[in-house]
This record gives sequence, C-alpha cells and structure tokens, in this order.
Amino acid sequence: MPLPPDFMHARVDAVRNKLNVQVCSLYQADGQRQTLEIVATSGLNQRVLGATLAYSQGLTGKVARTRSAVAARDIQAHMDYFYVPGSDEEHFRSYLGIPLEFDSVLYGVLVVQTRVKKTFFLKDIRELHSGGRDLLDALKLSLRQAG
Repeated sequence: MPLPPDFMHARVDAVRNKLNVQVCSLYQADGQRQTLEIVATSGLNQRVLGATLAYSQGLTGKVARTRSAVAARDIQAHMDYFYVPGSDEEHFRSYLGIPLEFDSVLYGVLVVQTRVKKTFFLKDIRELHSGGRDLLDALKLSLRQAG
C-alpha cells in the first residue's frame, strides 16, 4: 500500500518550512532495483513525481550508496550533480540529503535545496533527521504492507 500522497506532501512541506529552505523532496528506495523514486516534493515541479534515479546517479544516489549525509554548497559545480528533467531544479544552488534508514535497511532519502548558496552544518543535518522521522516511519510501514 503506497503512502497517502496528502500525508507525504504535508510532511515535506512542514520540513521545508521548518528548515527555511525552498525545496524538500522524499525519495523512496528500492534496494532490489537500486533505485530511488520521487514520491513527494514541496518546491520542485510536481511533474517530477514518480521519476526514478539509480543509486549511481546524482547527489541523491550518492546518499543512497554511501548511506550518509551529502551536502553541496553549489549543486551544479559538484561532480555528482545530475539533473532530473522536468524538475525545474536548475533554479536551486545548495543541497543537503540524508538517508532514511533503520536496522541497516535504506527506506529512502530526504533532500532539501535552497535558491541561494548555503553551507549546511551538523545542526541542519540533525534538523533534517528530526523532520524526517515521520516519513521514515511511514516508509517502513508502507514496505511492510506491500510485502
């Protein structure tokens, strides 16, 4: 059973507002296929929902591969930058992504982006983890119900 879209949108919107960023997006991980699907976004073009990335693509894929936070002050200058067509993300400069995992299982990646160049600090990573707790719980529940 997929996550309710209203719940996901409300959560990413709340995280975006709490962290005072212009974008917050949730990617659901598929460990078998090594892909990430954009399941909710606040700030990117909604046409991007359902788009998938391989773990080998982009900064978000790097978060999935390394299972650690990835920050970039200038997204487009980063060697791992990958543009998702139709996302309108070319307007954003800085990036912070964290893995949503539990018991060594990757459930998703939570990403925030800003219009101006921003340096993300440990407190930002902690705030993003805090804001992502409900989304992690929902992703775990969704996977249990699907299996």
